[in-house]
This record gives sequence, C-alpha cells and structure tokens, in this order.
Amino acid sequence: MQSTRIFSGGFGSGKSEIALNFALQKKSEGSGEVILADLDLVNPYFASREVKGALNSRGIRVLCPAEELSFGDVPNIPPEIIGILKQDNDMIIDLAGDEIGAIVLGYIHEYLIERQGFEFFLVINPYRPFAGDIESIKELKKCLERASGLKFTAIISNPNLVEETTADIIKKGHEKVVRYADKLNLPIRYLTVEERFYPELAAFYPDIIKGLNLNLRPQWL
Repeated sequence: MQSTRIFSGGFGSGKSEIALNFALQKKSEGSGEVILADLDLVNPYFASREVKGALNSRGIRVLCPAEELSFGDVPNIPPEIIGILKQDNDMIIDLAGDEIGAIVLGYIHEYLIERQGFEFFLVINPYRPFAGDIESIKELKKCLERASGLKFTAIISNPNLVEETTADIIKKGHEKVVRYADKLNLPIRYLTVEERFYPELAAFYPDIIKGLNLNLRPQWL
C-alpha cells in the first residue's frame, strides 16, 4: 500500500511539527514502512531533520539533504527519494512554504501523482503574519501550487500563539481559518491543537480535532 501526505505553509505555520506527529502516529498504527521526507530546503529552523536520530530509533526513515548542505541555501533533494516513491510505503513530506521551496516538488511531480492516497495540505496559523488576511493566503496558495505543479486537497487549521495559546485563542483563530477555507473552496481536514487543549476542545470539534505533541520547540521558547 502507498500513501502520500504533503504539508506546506508559511513560516511559523507549524507544518514541520504536524508532519512529524503524523509520521509518529502512522508508525504507531503498525503500518508498513514510514518515510518522513524533510524537503524544507529554505528554512533550517524547527526542521524535522533536527530529530532524525530519535525518529530512526523508532523505525521512521528520515530523508533530508546531505549533511553538509542540510542548512544551506542550495536546493539539494535527497537522491534516493525517486526510488523510494516507486515503492510501497507511507510517505510524509515536510515542504517549504514559498515558491523556491515548492519547486522541489516539480522535480518529483510525476512520481507523486502515480502514488495512491495522495493528500496535499495547506497548514494555516492565522496568527502568523503571512496569514493575516485572505488575500495573503490566496497568494501563498497560488504560489505553492504553481511552483509544485500540484493542487492542495485540504486545509489544516493550526491556530496558536505558542506559549501564550489558550483555548479561546484556538477557537477564535479557527473561526478565521473557516472563513479562509470558504473563500478558497477547500475543506478543513484537521484542527490541530497541543495535547493539553485536546480534552477541553474535543467536544466542540469532534470530527476534525487532532492533538499534537511538541517535538521541535527549543527549550528557550
């Protein structure tokens, strides 16, 4: 069996944390091989590759740029990714949220569309500058789709203000994402929240809520 989930969004959207959580959940379900491809070749901060060792120890294979180019500005797609895309596995891709970053999908576009279970998520944190209004979101969506050659299939709502987050902030932020989704004509597939808020909010959003464990936030945040 094959499945492909791609997570993209503007800086601070939380896409890398979400991709990491999906990979861990998929592995815990006891499915076959789980691959986390860190293709965020633009922003080296809070990247999935930072916890590569821990993921490998849990049976998740991490694909990322060569060590000497991991935090560089030169696009460097892991060479083995094409072969892996032809195999049966669960592929999760952490993609940079700008045109330069999304171009990497153009190189593997033909292999992605041949796989089954394809999903391309636009991750939105409405409290980040890039997501302050619908026009900014539309421009981001257009840019990423043009560069990647792929269309988004759904939105992931990830409203938070990091350590200042409250349940009320999540609710108000999600309402804004709902309005965005209507304008973009895309469904909201998940509302992602830190695990500590899950018990309080689960009753309000039973069909879409998903709890997250934070793995990438440094201790000084």
